[in-house]
Amino acid sequence: MRKDIKEIRQVLKDYSRIKYDLKQVNFLSSPRFDAVNSHSNSNHTENKFIYHADLSWQLHRVEDAIDNIKDSKYRFIINKYIIKKKYSRKELCDRYNISLRSFNSMKNRALVEFAKNYGLNSVLDEMNKPQVYE
Repeated sequence: MRKDIKEIRQVLKDYSRIKYDLKQVNFLSSPRFDAVNSHSNSNHTENKFIYHADLSWQLHRVEDAIDNIKDSKYRFIINKYIIKKKYSRKELCDRYNISLRSFNSMKNRALVEFAKNYGLNSVLDEMNKPQVYE
């Protein structure tokens, strides 16, 4: 697999992992309030909140990029094949009545659309460079 496609897929794999982790762990325990006003953060609630907010923002960016893909087939491939792994390549080839080669091409176009919406410009620039084979 090409390096640029791998990088785009890695963003989506990270998204899937973060989403799963956020469902499994409660980052924000009940905050403790001391009677004395203090700038210390004895139970690290503030840090947990910032970490949770950062992860939520990352998820939001990915979801926006997916939602802004105009072609519903591309969105379906990103969501059900790459992120959730609900369908196999063969099942999707049968669903769309296409060959494996056509499916791989469609999947790569879906990843490029995602990359455009997500702002992975360096990856897109790399993809547009002519391939040099040694």
